[in-house]
Amino acid sequence: MRGFLLVDKGKGITSFDVVFKVRKWAQERGVGHAGTLDPLATGLLIVAIGEATKVLEYLIGFDKEYEVRGCFGAVTDTYDAEGKIDNLSEEEMEKYKDMTREDFEKIILPKFLGEIDQVPPKYSALKIAGRKAMDMARSGKEFEMKSRKVMIYDLKVLKFEWPEVVMKVKCGSGTYIRSLINDMGEVIGCGAYVKELRRVSVDRYNVADSIEISRDFDFVNKNIEQYLLPLEKMLSHWPKIELIDEEFRLLKDGGSILYKKSELNGVTLAYYKDKVIGLLEAGSAPGTIKFRKQIFD
Repeated sequence: MRGFLLVDKGKGITSFDVVFKVRKWAQERGVGHAGTLDPLATGLLIVAIGEATKVLEYLIGFDKEYEVRGCFGAVTDTYDAEGKIDNLSEEEMEKYKDMTREDFEKIILPKFLGEIDQVPPKYSALKIAGRKAMDMARSGKEFEMKSRKVMIYDLKVLKFEWPEVVMKVKCGSGTYIRSLINDMGEVIGCGAYVKELRRVSVDRYNVADSIEISRDFDFVNKNIEQYLLPLEKMLSHWPKIELIDEEFRLLKDGGSILYKKSELNGVTLAYYKDKVIGLLEAGSAPGTIKFRKQIFD
């Protein structure tokens, strides 16, 4: 079995919980996902099965779209509702009671559009000296997270119910929505954390086309192949080269073949008899290509 599942991850389970459930459902050890979702978050998780896991690294870098409910007037150590919440007093919050939707959209949101510097949360899966930051934070170890550049393409207010604001965020890979909301709270001065978070799309893939997998998901009497997307359908928009018999034989044996173009167009798929059979890269000799990864049927 090889292919992809578009999963709507339920609240309260980890991305690995989804992988574990899919392994049992597919009876396949080789299962992975592209882009972790926090337990609090719901929404689209792309899961690869079998040989499809070989292209996961190329899916992780895609742009994403989220819907987030930010709660202003409080902070947490995790930047979301799962952490220890420290609320402003009613007296302190009085200073921010006049925040309007117009002010929020015209003054606050523009500060976070385009390429911005962002510090990831300490409670994250990012590794510091080989250890997950979240594990170090839970053990009480002192450390710093380094700032990095992330891209925010669009921010739109969907609902303004101060001190809560629901927004749509279109962003580049590596963006932490928890940090984004926390930073908005710092700019305003009242603090903020993520109360709800949902990933609605990854590149062209949308949660509307997914199957929901929650904590009590029961795959009995559900045919996984009904939901499985073949590589050929999932990656139909990727650049590809159709191989003839002789080219396939040479590449399969570890060789290279001549290619009429001087450069490959990004990640290029090798097709043979209408099936994806590998990823291609430039060979050592000019004008040649070879397998970067071979994908077996």
